[in-house]
Amino acid sequence: MNTFVRHRLWLLAGLCSATAAAVLILMPAEKTIGQAVKIVYLHGALSRAGMAGFLAAGALGLAYLARPRPALARWSQALLASGWAFWTAHFIVSMPATRLTWGPWIAWGEPRVTMTLQLMAAGLAVILVCWLLKDPRFAAGAGALYATARQMHPAYRLRSSPAAASGAPQPAVRCWQRARECCVISWIRSVPHRQLRCA
Repeated sequence: MNTFVRHRLWLLAGLCSATAAAVLILMPAEKTIGQAVKIVYLHGALSRAGMAGFLAAGALGLAYLARPRPALARWSQALLASGWAFWTAHFIVSMPATRLTWGPWIAWGEPRVTMTLQLMAAGLAVILVCWLLKDPRFAAGAGALYATARQMHPAYRLRSSPAAASGAPQPAVRCWQRARECCVISWIRSVPHRQLRCA
């Protein structure tokens, strides 16, 4: 990816970030959890950005297994790494939301928390093993299996709540996350030592 395109992506990320921040600041409080809903919206957007990265990594991994091309392997690994980064960020952002709405920083007894932590640990293990082995076929297969495992995580439910004041901010925040994910992917693909020795 050339420097001009990369700079355009960072500019897009900045514009989307500013738009999303303005929406979150100006949006009304939710009638049950108040201003904490803004953190919950951000949590949901990060979660979806991570899931999108995992699914795309799995799809490209399967595409590489069907038709080996170096570019497919690099994109698959970049999407997996960036998806994991956003997934981890969504867990970190969920901590203040949990604190403000339920009391504890981490709801250890909540099945979604358990699954989130399991996916974080498994994702980190897959990324590290792929980086150490430098085997594109293994990386492609592991990415596809990991994307399948991600499907076990329960769906994000806030927007289905009857107490929600408005679902309008979600598209803006998701747009911001997608733009930022593109920038992370472009950076990962541009780092020479992360490139696989593709056969």
